[in-house]
Amino acid sequence: NKACEENIMPWEIEAFAAYSIVYDNDCASEELDGKTFAETITLIRNYWHEGLTAAEESGDYPEFFMMISALQQFPVQGVFIQKLYRYHYFFTFQNSNLDMRKVLFDKMGVAYEQLEELAFLVFYGFSQEVQDKLEESTIQKILEKAFSDTDAVRLLSIEKDDYKKELFSLYKDNIIDQYYGLKIQYLYPFISGKDFTYIPSPYLVVNAVTESMLNRVTFRDNKLRRAIGKEVIESYLYNIVRQLDTVTWISPELLYKKGKDKLLTSDVIAAEGDNVIFYDTKAITPSLKLRKFDVAEIEADIEIYAEDVIQIYNQINNYLQGCFQLDKQYLKDKIFGIVVVLEDAVVSRKKVYEKVYEILEKTETLDTEEKNYICSHIKVLPLRAIECMILQNTSLLPELIEQLSKPERWYDYTYTNATIENGKIPLYSKYEKDLKSRIKNRIMG
Repeated sequence: NKACEENIMPWEIEAFAAYSIVYDNDCASEELDGKTFAETITLIRNYWHEGLTAAEESGDYPEFFMMISALQQFPVQGVFIQKLYRYHYFFTFQNSNLDMRKVLFDKMGVAYEQLEELAFLVFYGFSQEVQDKLEESTIQKILEKAFSDTDAVRLLSIEKDDYKKELFSLYKDNIIDQYYGLKIQYLYPFISGKDFTYIPSPYLVVNAVTESMLNRVTFRDNKLRRAIGKEVIESYLYNIVRQLDTVTWISPELLYKKGKDKLLTSDVIAAEGDNVIFYDTKAITPSLKLRKFDVAEIEADIEIYAEDVIQIYNQINNYLQGCFQLDKQYLKDKIFGIVVVLEDAVVSRKKVYEKVYEILEKTETLDTEEKNYICSHIKVLPLRAIECMILQNTSLLPELIEQLSKPERWYDYTYTNATIENGKIPLYSKYEKDLKSRIKNRIMG
């Protein structure tokens, strides 16, 4: 209640929970009172990392502050059912090259339906709205149903001592890295001891069965990670984009020739009237080093993003040179590109474009008009930013067109304006109804 009343943020609670475990001592005898809790949260909130001081001195403070804040805050924001839908698609995907149902079961011993039902019930049962509306006995019943799936619960649980070991294996005894770093409860939201289970941040159960579960399934398996990027993420993006009401023509990647070279177009090319968007998916996620203000890692990610932008830029030029055909001819100014990253490293977009120019100018001369085209027409966006529009049956195109004449917006991290008035695309709508029906049957059963 105090956290709600005083607007204490989730990431502050997460840091508090981590330190509560790290510094737990069986000899402790004092009870935690409200005053001590408030003082501790204030210390967590006001902590100033030396990396921010260095960024101030170098003039990079806005970018560094945005990056470190977003890496901590964005993962727990957004519509949780949208996130569950994405990973339901990922973990139930099957084609002739990859069977993700089998991969998940072989590695984790559960079906994805078990995980998403557990996540939904826990998120729902602990939410403030439900706590305010339902009787305590009903909430108890909901949570009993959730925790009755012992296999799924076990997968998301960690012993208190093992929590400490996991945290120290990532950050040793560096309490500052523990502050900004990945919290173990993102992987294991249920922390258990001899005769208790703590759930310090119940909403993290959604992260645990989505991006954290993908990281666990692909841990030290780059071949699988690449396969998921190629087979699953491309398919997912194609299938949601094609259901947009505004899409007039769409194609998955096409094989074409440029001279003697055989090349592939962008993963998804979707037209809306006289405009067309080239989408390229990238299964990359931020390195933990970014949370340590690692300058070399930041520079490496800027270069990766720059190369991805150049890849789309080259595809657009190849199209304009007649190397491949679309459903009709599109003018250059009506062609957009989006690098779709699975999880955003939130590095400075201005520096990404500067790196693009630096790389391209090794082999060609770019005039101001061409630089402006790249800045205004080719964007790097996280998949979540695409989803929050498309799953709600809303095109990103109007947002992209609007920023063309506003150079001050060319370096924005996102171009979205979530809506509800357009309904939902059929795939997402069906998933939401099916999931809620299963949840209802489980609660009533």
